Amino acid sequence: MKIAIPMDDKNMEASVCISFGRAPYFLIYDTESNESLFLENSAAASQGGAGIKAAQ
Repeated sequence: MKIAIPMDDKNMEASVCISFGRAPYFLIYDTESNESLFLENSAAASQGGAGIKAAQ
């Protein structure tokens, strides 16, 4: 299973962001392989519906 965690910065020591849609980065963690990677949230600067756009 892959889990998306909204992060304030692009490192493992960063805080979890309080807003999913406005988070600058997502940490994608694969529970089966224990691998992780960071993705930029292109929806963070959206004027409206950032959470929906981020999830899509």
